[in-house]
Amino acid sequence: MSVSAYRFDHDRLGQRSLSGFERMAPEPTGKAFVERELASPLGPAADDAMAAQSVEIVAGHIDRLKSLQGLQTGDIGVLVSGGLIDFAPGRVEQFIAGLPARTGITPEIISIKDQARLGYDWIVRPADRRSVMHVDIGSGYIKGGYYDQRGQFVALSAPFGPKTMAGAVKLRWPDVRTATVGQRALEFYGDTVAPVLAPQIATEPPPRQRPYLYLTGGIVTATAAIFRPKAVLRPHQWVELQPDDFANLLGLIASGTPYGGPLPAPLTGDEGDRVRDALRRVRNSFNPHELAAGAAIGDGLARQLRFDQRTRLALPHLAGTQIWVSQYLLEKFG
Repeated sequence: MSVSAYRFDHDRLGQRSLSGFERMAPEPTGKAFVERELASPLGPAADDAMAAQSVEIVAGHIDRLKSLQGLQTGDIGVLVSGGLIDFAPGRVEQFIAGLPARTGITPEIISIKDQARLGYDWIVRPADRRSVMHVDIGSGYIKGGYYDQRGQFVALSAPFGPKTMAGAVKLRWPDVRTATVGQRALEFYGDTVAPVLAPQIATEPPPRQRPYLYLTGGIVTATAAIFRPKAVLRPHQWVELQPDDFANLLGLIASGTPYGGPLPAPLTGDEGDRVRDALRRVRNSFNPHELAAGAAIGDGLARQLRFDQRTRLALPHLAGTQIWVSQYLLEKFG
């Protein structure tokens, strides 16, 4: 769960030729909004007691947004991912029924398909739609897509991400260890995830028609931090990736060094501290099994989406983590 306060520059918002990110946060030195990452009271890690308090937890954050940011009820949106309904329909139903009475705000459920389209528009300029495909490897879902020749968004998705797939691998192979979890994750991707994506990818234009592939998600940021720490430090919008990055990450995990080896020698003292902080966030976000599951997803996508045939493979580094949420709020309130 994230809590964010957005400040709109209406002159910048009027530039419709830009991507959502460029309209919202054009400066490479920082974000145009305050963002806090918190444990979800409805997600897989939440216990029943926390879920029962979900209305009060979210209402408390709404009250703080009003008092600290000067927002009114009409300025605030509460969004629920459609993926949560698959996991905990009862929890979501109770939350949606209870929040309006407590706060005056009715939560909105955003489908996975809509999230995919919103994420794309946050990152890609309208003029570039004919050449770009986007895929987000979220903690619980793979989602992405492209615009077809008629200007219609075509989504692809699968209900697995690093967190959910790691749990599924552990359930199938209870005795799996760090040294072998990568191989098991690859097996799981091959027999469970790939068949879900295959018919969706079959209709996708060939790489030469969508030569740019943009990847987002925590596992993508983690992989970039491990293999290209200096690039992650730079205030540039893009971090270039390589087709075999995820396969190489699986190799690190199998060898017992999932979070990489020594820091690059040319780093200055300040740069070293910042890289160590980035890698600390990777450790806090993914245990080795989750990291392996995410790397297996990335490696599987590399083969199914033919990363090696793309002209450009990149992480839109400064676009933030809540990409579909940002675009939704930009379209609603901007």
